[in-house]
Amino acid sequence: MITNKKYYLNENRKMIRFTNMETSEIWDKYRKESQQTICIVGVLILAAKLCKNDGHFNIHEEEEILKIIPHNPRQKKILLQIMEEGGNDPHPIEYHALRIRKLLVDRHQDFLEFIVAVLYRLAHSDHVYSEEEDKDIKKVADIFEVKRKFSDIFFDFVDRISVNISSKVKGLTGRINAKSR
Repeated sequence: MITNKKYYLNENRKMIRFTNMETSEIWDKYRKESQQTICIVGVLILAAKLCKNDGHFNIHEEEEILKIIPHNPRQKKILLQIMEEGGNDPHPIEYHALRIRKLLVDRHQDFLEFIVAVLYRLAHSDHVYSEEEDKDIKKVADIFEVKRKFSDIFFDFVDRISVNISSKVKGLTGRINAKSR
């Protein structure tokens, strides 16, 4: 169970309860927009929270977010403003993930999986994958009930083995080259 003194998600994940929760200004600001717009705002908030969590929010991460969210040049300023508001919002990433989960209920599991994939991509965009980012992604995935598929686990295993083999080959090649000199 995910708990916090202001909100919680039951083990069975059928009901999200927000208790004694002060409202977030950013969610209030966009509450009358379409569900699609609110979801995009939610993705921008999660992205900003994640990127800010490792101590810096750099231009690479900002550009990566803007590549992921379809927009025209006029909308760029609005997207940047939403990211700034989301990054400065006092609530933790779990709060915003719960808001998105509540909005989508169980209808769009593929979109929730997409959001987790976006967060993972953003965490790697600055070439620094911190423990804080990893923890946040896992929290969001847990709230969204996104589980790793067997194929993901298998490909991770193959990647680890190939990195191990590659490093051993490089070491062996280096020793061979050293002996031939």
